[in-house]
Amino acid sequence: MSKHGEITGPARYNNLSSCSEFRRKLRRVTVVFAVPCGLLLAAVILYRGFPLPPCLLHSVTGIYCIGCGATRALRYLVRLRFAEALSANLLIFFWLPLFAWELARIWLQALRGRAVLPNIRLSRSLMILLLVSALLFMLLRNLPWQPFVYLAP
Repeated sequence: MSKHGEITGPARYNNLSSCSEFRRKLRRVTVVFAVPCGLLLAAVILYRGFPLPPCLLHSVTGIYCIGCGATRALRYLVRLRFAEALSANLLIFFWLPLFAWELARIWLQALRGRAVLPNIRLSRSLMILLLVSALLFMLLRNLPWQPFVYLAP
């Protein structure tokens, strides 16, 4: 120990385990409180209808991307208007459950300190299927014929 009361030498490193334990607990507390607060904030923003920026790809090219209409769909979902949400972006109903599952898994793991829900295994074939479905959706929603015009937001 030095004359100023500081721990020096090898004894200084004995508290590393308590430091990492503190960081782990801080991370858990942050996730446990940040996820619900973030979801609540997002729901308020979506419900109140605060203006959000338009899609850059659609503004520049006139092409609807896979995300065009997703914000409107989420706004409709927060207001429990499911038909309008389907009309705004059909793909969100396939992707949103995956996102919700992963968010719930992370939050419950932080809350309980152990894995509660199983991790979604994204195999190569599933990743290819998600990518192909997204690209096909983007292609089809930009076709000017019936029934594809209903896929546009």
